[in-house]
Amino acid sequence: MVDKKLMARNTIMLYGRMLLIMFVTFYTSRMVLKALGVYDFGLYSVVGSIIVLFSFIQNVSALATQRFLSVGLGRNDHAWTNRVFNTSILVHISICGAILFLAETLGLWFLTHKMKVPIDRVTDVFWVYQISVVSLLLQIMQTPFMAALIALEKMDAFAKIGIFDAFQRWLMVFLFTLFSFEHKIVSYALFLLVGYFCVFIVYVVFCVNKFDICKIRPRFTESKGLFREIFVFSSWSMIGSLSVVGLSQGIALLTYFFVGVVANGSIWLAEQIMVAFNRIIGTLQTAFNPQIIKQHSVSNFSEVSSLISLSCKLTACIVLISAIPVFVDTAFIVNIWLSQVPPYLVTLIKLVVVYILIDSLSGPYITAIYAVGRLQRYQITVSAIMLASLLLSFILYMSGFSIYVAYSARIACAFALLVYRVIYISKSSSMEYKTFLLNDFPRLAFVCVLSIAFSEFIVRYLLDGLLGLICLIIVNAIFVLVMFSIFAINSAERRFIFGMIKKRF
Repeated sequence: MVDKKLMARNTIMLYGRMLLIMFVTFYTSRMVLKALGVYDFGLYSVVGSIIVLFSFIQNVSALATQRFLSVGLGRNDHAWTNRVFNTSILVHISICGAILFLAETLGLWFLTHKMKVPIDRVTDVFWVYQISVVSLLLQIMQTPFMAALIALEKMDAFAKIGIFDAFQRWLMVFLFTLFSFEHKIVSYALFLLVGYFCVFIVYVVFCVNKFDICKIRPRFTESKGLFREIFVFSSWSMIGSLSVVGLSQGIALLTYFFVGVVANGSIWLAEQIMVAFNRIIGTLQTAFNPQIIKQHSVSNFSEVSSLISLSCKLTACIVLISAIPVFVDTAFIVNIWLSQVPPYLVTLIKLVVVYILIDSLSGPYITAIYAVGRLQRYQITVSAIMLASLLLSFILYMSGFSIYVAYSARIACAFALLVYRVIYISKSSSMEYKTFLLNDFPRLAFVCVLSIAFSEFIVRYLLDGLLGLICLIIVNAIFVLVMFSIFAINSAERRFIFGMIKKRF
C-alpha cells in the first residue's frame, strides 16, 4: 500500500527546500548580472551554461539509478540494493570518462573553431569551459548518493542538503562580488566549482555514514551482469537527457549566431525561470516517484495508474498556481528580479511558461516508463522528436523569423513528446491513453485558459504594482484550486488528497 503520511511529509519537506533554492537562484542571478555586466553575462551563458543544461543529465541519471534502488527496496533485498549502489558508482565513473573524452575533443574543437569569441576573450572562454566541465563531472558523480536518498524516501535529509546547497550558492556569489577580478567570468566559474565540490563532499560523507545500502564496496568482478544492465539502462537514459541538453544548447547557439550574445544572455535568464519551474515540478514528482517505481516492481499496476493520474493532475495544479502570475505580470516581476532587463527577456519568459505548462504533464509518465525499463525504442523516438524541433528552429531562423518564433519550436516539441509518452505507457500498463488525451488534458487546458483570462482581468482592470502582484498571486491560487477541484479531479482522487492532508495534520 502507498504510505500517504510519508508522501505528505516528504512533499512538504521538498517544497520548503525548493522555495529556498528558487529564492537563492533568482537573487544570485541578479547579483551576477550586476557584477558581470550584460555582455560578460551573455558570454558566460554561452559556455558556463553547460552546468545548467547538463543538470538534465544528473536528473535523468538519478531517476535511472533510483529505479534500480527502488526495485531492490521494494523487494526488501538490501544486499542486492547495496550491490546496485556500488555498481552505479562504477557506471557513473564510466559516464564521466565518456563525457570528459567528448568534452576535450568534439566540444573543445567546436569551442575553439566555431564559436565567434572576441580575440581578447578566447583565453577566458577556454578556462570557463574547462572549469565548467570539472563542475559537471562532480555533479554526475554525486548522482548515486542523491538517488539513494530519494529511493530511501529520506526527504528530510535531502531537504537539509538542499538548504546547504542554497547557502553555498549565495555565499560563493557574495564572495565573488566582494572583490574586483581582472578575469571576471573565470573567477566566477572557479567560485561555483568550489561550491559544487563542497556539496559533493556533503552528499558522500552523509550517505556513506548513515545508510547501509550506501556503503562503498565496489566489486566489479562480482557484478559484471548488473554493471552491464545498469550501464545499458543508464546509457539509454543518458541519450535522452543529452537530447534535452542538445535542444537547449542548440537553440542557445543558434540564437548566438543569428541574433547575438545579448539575446543569448536573455535566453540563459529565461532558462533560469525554466529551471525554477522544473524544481517546482520535480519536488512533487520526487515525492511520488519512489512509490510509482516500487508499486510497479511488485506488479501493482492499478496503483501505478492511480499514482500517475494523481501526480499529473497535482503537478498541473501547482504549476498553474505558480506560473500564471509570472505569465500575466511578467514585465513587473522581471523588473523586481533584475536591476537591468536585457532585450527579448519578457516575451521569452512568457514562452517558457507556456512550454512548462505543457512539459510538466510528462513527468509522471517518464517515471512510469523508467519503471517499465524498456528504454531503447523510447529514447530513439524522443531524441528524433527533439532533433526535429531543433531543425525547425534552424529553418525558422534561416527564413528570417524572430527569436520568439524560433524559440516557440520547443513548445511544439513538448506537446509532441507528451502525446508520445502517454501512448507509450498505455501499451505497458492498464492506463488508457484516451482517458488522458480526450478527458484529463482538455479539462486541465480549460482550467488553464479560464485562470489566465481571470488573472488578466485582475491585472488590467483592478490593482497594479506590488500590491496588485500580491493580490494576483492570492486570488489566482484560490481560483485555480476551486476550478481544479470542480473540473480536473474525480471523487476518488479528491478523497486521496484529503486523506494525505488529514494524515499529515
